[in-house]
Amino acid sequence: MNKTVLIILALFLHCSVINAQSNSKSQQEKVEKNNNLQEQKDIDSLIRDLRDSFYAKDYVKTIDDGKAIIEKAKPINYNTAVYTVSSILGNTFLQLNDTIAAVKIIKDQLEQAEVRKDSANFLGASIDLGNIYFYQGKIDKALTSFKFVLPHAKQSKDTIRLFILNYNISEIYLDKKNSNKSEFYVNETGKYIDVLRAKPYHAGYELILGRLKYLKNNPKEAIVHLSKAIEISNKINYTECLIKSSSFHALASAKLGDFETAYKLQQKVDLYKEEKYNTDKIKAIETVTAKFNIEQYKQDIERKELKNKIIEQEANRNETKLMWVSFATVGLLLLMLSILYSYFKRKKLLKDLKERNIKYLKAKEKSEELAIAKSLFFSNISHELRTPLYGIIGLSSILMDDKTLDKHREDVKSLKFSADYLLSLINDVLQISKLDSKQENKLNKKAFNLKDLLIGIMKSFEFLKVQNMNTFNIKISEDIPNILIGDDVKLSQILINIIGNACKFTENGIITVNVGVEAIKDDNVTINFNIKDTGIGIEKSKQEVIFNEFAQVENRTKGYQGTGLGLPIVKKLLEIHKSKINLISEEGKGTEISFKITYDIATETSQVIKENLLESKISIRNKTILVVDDNRINRIVTKKILEKYKAKPLVANGGLEAIEFVKNNTVELILMDINMPEMNGLEATEAIRLINPDVPVIALTAVEIEEMKESIQNSTICDIIVKPYDEVVFIETILKHI
Repeated sequence: MNKTVLIILALFLHCSVINAQSNSKSQQEKVEKNNNLQEQKDIDSLIRDLRDSFYAKDYVKTIDDGKAIIEKAKPINYNTAVYTVSSILGNTFLQLNDTIAAVKIIKDQLEQAEVRKDSANFLGASIDLGNIYFYQGKIDKALTSFKFVLPHAKQSKDTIRLFILNYNISEIYLDKKNSNKSEFYVNETGKYIDVLRAKPYHAGYELILGRLKYLKNNPKEAIVHLSKAIEISNKINYTECLIKSSSFHALASAKLGDFETAYKLQQKVDLYKEEKYNTDKIKAIETVTAKFNIEQYKQDIERKELKNKIIEQEANRNETKLMWVSFATVGLLLLMLSILYSYFKRKKLLKDLKERNIKYLKAKEKSEELAIAKSLFFSNISHELRTPLYGIIGLSSILMDDKTLDKHREDVKSLKFSADYLLSLINDVLQISKLDSKQENKLNKKAFNLKDLLIGIMKSFEFLKVQNMNTFNIKISEDIPNILIGDDVKLSQILINIIGNACKFTENGIITVNVGVEAIKDDNVTINFNIKDTGIGIEKSKQEVIFNEFAQVENRTKGYQGTGLGLPIVKKLLEIHKSKINLISEEGKGTEISFKITYDIATETSQVIKENLLESKISIRNKTILVVDDNRINRIVTKKILEKYKAKPLVANGGLEAIEFVKNNTVELILMDINMPEMNGLEATEAIRLINPDVPVIALTAVEIEEMKESIQNSTICDIIVKPYDEVVFIETILKHI
């Protein structure tokens, strides 16, 4: 704790204790001696004036009046007043840097309090002594002093002193960066804060609590408490606490990557320090002046005592006085030079800091430009990839429903499964930069069969299994419920990435997939997934790196290179599930990866929802729907899906042809591609509105919804479906508008 803060807290304690103790003593003395009671009241009034002199920095008057008050209090055994005045005198000498005199006064009070068995004054004097040691830089002595008196404070149940002692010990351990010991005393300090009304105590407590959270590497919680400390300190103009709270707030913000906030806070710290610098400069000058006045005061006393001495002795006194004036002047000049040097040094540091901040801001702007370019690239390439994927997924879905192809059903199912995964991978590549800053992905929960999912995933790796001559060993616990509620697509992505890596980096080995129940309740189950291989393993130095985007581990046998997105995507997807990945690997012996996910258990009703959903809602039978798309495969896929549900689809090769169809035919809904040559979907829609203003138009596009949102809001298009789409979503979107 700053030495000025220690002194202020100590004197604040005296302010709050003197009245209670003096009143208590007064009540006891009232029965015995009425005269003593009046004298105590007079002394209490003098002490209040004495305290005003101390705060006004009139140290000559403080010392002179203090000694006189002690001489009045001693004859009537008013020990509380003697201790209070002694404490003020001790702090006065401490302000004048006369620590020897300060220690002597406080130690005298300690001895007298022990003799009188006066626990209250013993506590106060012990705290004062610890403060003086701290002021002298004798930290360990101060710590010993505070700890020694702590049991006595607990025994007397002195809340204010218990708060101050624990607070001071907390700050010492925080300065030593000892989180374990500081945490204990911070918690002890918190036990007494609720009963204290003084705002400096509350500001100080929030400061040490924030410092503790930062020391324990919890910057988010640290910022909460440091912000409270700043708020309170601002209200009471508590500069010392403002400087410390803002400094640690800046450090915590920087640790979280919020450099802009850190920079702003540091600017505030500089302002607070500049204010303090000016205040300290004035205080330093006042202290030197006060010291000079004390010496002048001493000279005056000596002059009075030696008034009757010969003229030669008086001349010697004047010469001594002149010497002290010279010393004080030289000392003042040296102090001013030191302050001037500190000012220019600080100014240079501020200039260096501003230059570094300018460089940081330039680097930040460059980084943002690169991020925008990266996002634009991913957006463009995703559209090009989604268009052919729409054909693959759509045609494979149609082929799966073809009864004549039952013998190829599993092959088509694997084809669709792989295409679905590829689509999901494209989506994750698009969003990987967003996931770094905030988790925008949400879990799309629906009913699925975990065993069927696992079997489908393993079948998709049959080719790689045969190619690398590996053996699959799959163990699925019988305790796992048949139907679960959760995001099966994200689980597929996680498992495909992990199992895919195991297949790629293992030859002539065994890949074991073990799925078991970790815990089960009435409505949910926690499942443990464990994938183990006997492949090349991962070096210890690279076991952290592989979770970074685009990082790759070289396959020494085949030099395999991938996107480097597999494990980073797995990590981010598990974070969305509020789970984490565990990796154990030894080079040359293999790798074991495990994770846990909690799923809801499907009820008997929800198990058949997926199967009956479309059947119960289909109402597009005999509806005339116009499909507008310049891509032939896309037209075929969309048309066949509509025919599957007994609709009457019409197809147009582009916007101009669509306009002619609407002129000559009655259509009940239009599925409009957006990106088409000659006339895009938005232009075609506006032209159609002139012919038929009421027909619903749904955009059917491979472009991300976020990119289309503004254009659609400014058009007369009713809704949007992103290709490739889920068949259920496709039909339900049409049903909303037909």
